[in-house]
Amino acid sequence: MKKCVLILVAAVCFGITVSAQTASALKASKFLLLIENTKDGIKLTSKQGCAFTELSFLLKKGETQEIDQFGMRDADDRLRVVKDDNLASFRFKITKIDDGTALKVVLEGMEGTAWKKLSFDIPSGSQWIDENGMR
Repeated sequence: MKKCVLILVAAVCFGITVSAQTASALKASKFLLLIENTKDGIKLTSKQGCAFTELSFLLKKGETQEIDQFGMRDADDRLRVVKDDNLASFRFKITKIDDGTALKVVLEGMEGTAWKKLSFDIPSGSQWIDENGMR
């Protein structure tokens, strides 16, 4: 009898914890970004969930840059823990691949995204992405 009560209590506590984490993770991950190919590199325009409105940077073929809700970050920023309930909570890597005809990027979701990897061409010069993928 004691084992049944203990298992029941553990199951209830575990279920409540999982529900709370899932709800907060869904709330924190909403973002919307426009990725554009520019003459000088890449431009990100945030429409939702970021501290920045526009972010431009040079990214050469084969180079990778980490991006989060605050902007550009590097490997040493892994310990940066800043939470803002008004912002999304995400992190991804963007790598530029030049196939000669258009900008091609590979995005690797690291946290706060439903996608693990996205790869696409930007022939028209821009592409919308959010926490679920391409729009």
